[in-house]
Amino acid sequence: MKHIMYAEKTLMIGDDAADLAIEYAAVLANLSKADTITLNAFDGDGDTVEAKLLLNSGTNIVAATSHNSLEEPDNSEAIAYIREQMVALSSPRYAMPHAGGDGSDAVDIDMDLDGIDR
Repeated sequence: MKHIMYAEKTLMIGDDAADLAIEYAAVLANLSKADTITLNAFDGDGDTVEAKLLLNSGTNIVAATSHNSLEEPDNSEAIAYIREQMVALSSPRYAMPHAGGDGSDAVDIDMDLDGIDR
């Protein structure tokens, strides 16, 4: 478990969720993007809470190790979402031309490159 310090609040969440939240915040900041994530956590009083975090270039977030016997809250959905978003942000997107009106899937691209200096 790790302590997450965010907006003057301390939350306890699992190691994977904490590490990914920090990593995702860095990715978003580098790309000048923002997103929100919702994490299941324990607050400073030990109560279970659902915390929604805004991650952007101005996010100040710290994760610190903790030694306790609490069972980590389930953040499998948040972890899957973060991983999916990080892959999407780091993968180039490709465009494919639309097939012709005859219903065939084949697209014939004929590029005339004669006269182009390399």
